[in-house]
Amino acid sequence: TEDSRKMRNLPLFLLLVTGYVWTASASAAVDISNPLRLMFVADGLEPIIDVIDLREEEVIFRIETDYKVDDLVATPHAPVLVYTNIEQRLVTLYDLKNKLVAKRVKLPIVPRHMVMDTTGSKIGFTDSRDGGFVLFSAYAGTILFSLEDFPPTTDVLFDPNEIDIYYSNSKAGTVGLIDTNVRKTIEISLTEGGDQQFSSPSRSLDGRYVYVANETSGEVYSLNAFSKVIYRSFEVGEDPARPYTTPEGVFLYMMDKATGRFLSVEQNRFEQYVDQIIGEGIDLVTVGRFDRMNLLASTENPSFYIYDNIQKSVVRSGKFNHVPLDALGSADGRTAYVAFQDGAEVAVIDLEKQEIRYIPAVYSGAGAFSIGLSNNVCH
Repeated sequence: TEDSRKMRNLPLFLLLVTGYVWTASASAAVDISNPLRLMFVADGLEPIIDVIDLREEEVIFRIETDYKVDDLVATPHAPVLVYTNIEQRLVTLYDLKNKLVAKRVKLPIVPRHMVMDTTGSKIGFTDSRDGGFVLFSAYAGTILFSLEDFPPTTDVLFDPNEIDIYYSNSKAGTVGLIDTNVRKTIEISLTEGGDQQFSSPSRSLDGRYVYVANETSGEVYSLNAFSKVIYRSFEVGEDPARPYTTPEGVFLYMMDKATGRFLSVEQNRFEQYVDQIIGEGIDLVTVGRFDRMNLLASTENPSFYIYDNIQKSVVRSGKFNHVPLDALGSADGRTAYVAFQDGAEVAVIDLEKQEIRYIPAVYSGAGAFSIGLSNNVCH
């Protein structure tokens, strides 16, 4: 056509400029203000965050950051993305509606771990090397309070009562509880001696029980949150992973990474439901609707298993293209999302059809990822 001939005759410089302006204007027109529709994937090396539309299953926007992103969360009910940089102790609040940095806050501790509470309004930061705790407002971008004399720990666990925050203290052999009303801690002994290796805590759906794996002894402890005593303990194996509880509140899942043992217990009476060998290294679980289909995966190898809770068997297994970084379930439980440590894509797993698709994203692999709302509520 006449228009195409004119375009071919334009100087290369003008073509590049025209393409850049079109791309920039198209990006500006993209709506990323609703986190419930989105996934956020931070590159493991480069200072970028790719924004993926979960319905279209493609990258629709790229956020260029001033530094590499070490972790991130999106608030489900407001257009706010929060991401961190460990080296600079920085927390950044990004306005998704206007596509700009709204605020930066320097923390008094190194934010190696970050967890959002059940309301999506507060974030708990901890440092598993040097200790310290910060409770942070995700909306205001302010420090609510900090505890600098606080033991080294990994991810904290928010109680649904919005007051209590649980944490593991491996050095002391205890599980701790932060009372956010009085800003003080209480510690509950799990072992007679210290210097253990505890997982981060998990909880039952109603918050009645708190679960912690002890990698030193191979046990998983069930702590009654009301009486503050160990209700049950389970001998899981040589290298137990952090326990998982299912979104419907029925099952407690325990895995031994060393042997591939998968132990499922009904939480009401703590009766054994399943005890099988499935696959080594399993430490990621995503649970589908009605607690039926489960994706079991590993941060140590690319193997995956889709497990049917009714049939009590694996209905599909295989290998991902890469080794997973983390896995999250969609709010409706139909889909699992997996980001990879060493691959520039994200897997989308239809749990009910047992189908897997891949979305190209980032450059070298993910350093962190999040979705607006996940059914991983007790972890």
